[in-house]
Amino acid sequence: MFACFYPYYKKDIDEGRIGKDEAFELICCLWLKLYRDYDVQQSCVGGTNPDGTSAVNELSYMMLDATERLDFIRCLSVRFSQATEKDFLKRALEVVGHVQKGIPFFFNDDVMIPALLSKGIAEEDAYNYTQLGCVETVIPGKSNPHAVTGETNFLKAMEYTLGNGRSLAYPEFSPGVCTGEIELFTTYQSFYDAVIKQADKILDVTCSQVKKYCDACIAPKAYKSLLTEGCLESGRDFNEKGAIYDYYQIMLGGIPNLADSLLVIKKFVYEEKKYTLREIKDILESNFADESVRMEFINKVSKFGNDIDEVDQIAVDLVNHACDELEKLEKKYGRSFHAQPFTFLWMIDHGKTSAASPDGRRKGEPIAYSVSPMQGRDFNGLTAVLNSIAKFPTKRTPGTTSAIVEVDPKLFTDRNIGALADILIASGKKGLSNVQFNTVDAETLIDAKRHPEKYNNLAVRVSGFSQKFNLLGADLQDHIIGRTKHTCL
Repeated sequence: MFACFYPYYKKDIDEGRIGKDEAFELICCLWLKLYRDYDVQQSCVGGTNPDGTSAVNELSYMMLDATERLDFIRCLSVRFSQATEKDFLKRALEVVGHVQKGIPFFFNDDVMIPALLSKGIAEEDAYNYTQLGCVETVIPGKSNPHAVTGETNFLKAMEYTLGNGRSLAYPEFSPGVCTGEIELFTTYQSFYDAVIKQADKILDVTCSQVKKYCDACIAPKAYKSLLTEGCLESGRDFNEKGAIYDYYQIMLGGIPNLADSLLVIKKFVYEEKKYTLREIKDILESNFADESVRMEFINKVSKFGNDIDEVDQIAVDLVNHACDELEKLEKKYGRSFHAQPFTFLWMIDHGKTSAASPDGRRKGEPIAYSVSPMQGRDFNGLTAVLNSIAKFPTKRTPGTTSAIVEVDPKLFTDRNIGALADILIASGKKGLSNVQFNTVDAETLIDAKRHPEKYNNLAVRVSGFSQKFNLLGADLQDHIIGRTKHTCL
């Protein structure tokens, strides 16, 4: 966190060794030095002091100004809380709208700090957290976060339940547990319980693989060890649990899809009795041969991201259960597991290996990005999608509940910045953990895919990082084009 720079800046300014214009130029030079095409060299401004006051200072504004002035991708995050000055948040949101590259992005101290404290992070260190790479939480100089080591796809739990442990996408494989033939699930609760058993197996396998992988990564990290507190004191290398904090971030993917799918099953099979589970399975194995049925599955049942408790609560329950299960697995494997509802780029890969699902997703299509709604399923406006995301148990997910929200540039204007800041503050109070904004309309993105030579500097928020649109593969481009572009508050 760049609050650590401020005392040096203040001393130099007060003693006349440097002027503000020269300081600004040095920040711009630092931004240029850090620049990479794939920009995950993190910087962070804002934050909260241990006494609860805002840590925003003159340098915080200067770094936002430098980001806007240079107008290229510079990975910058903003930490905020209910104590943060509204003017600072307005300035940060102005930069989002002016630069239009998905930066800066926002983390809520009011949930992140309690989440870290709950995992045994000391208070002074929890207040000094920042991000490593995309959105992965790190305690600077004191932790080995084992970032993006444990990826999961919870939507597979639905697939394995319908297949009694077998994959519907690859019937020759049985990666799940035998929960019984689907005719045995005479109530929704019995079906839900079977899905949870499959999800538990997915988590167990993931944590086991993470432990084996990390235990095998014993190559000495001499420089990291020298620069990380705990290593010299303990006499252990960075890769041998020498850091003060050694934890593993377990990525929870497919939660929105599984929640949407469970509600379809609940409504159509157990409440309306319109389909049997066997018929649902046949429809999915045919990859929605009848498009009208797929539209029914999409449009006739509520979807996550629209501030509808009926479906949002299922998603919340799934994350709460995953956190409970990770606590059990910590004891089983002797490791500290931090829940991280984040997919990175794997929403594409996991989708490719997943069968069609009851939420209306076809076989091979991407799953939802992290805790963002499935592309195109959030239609009740910006505040509605933020309300849905804020319902997650964010004080239990120190890896952050990552979300990208698409806002039409016609809404993200200077005239609306005050209202957008109020929405961000209110969402933070409700429990929003992390939010990243894209401000490019769909028509521009479609044209940029067709004519990349016309948009060499067009950049978007991809998955915890920003990238030039014409450097992305077609699958990722289509995924971003398909996200809802919110035009109303």
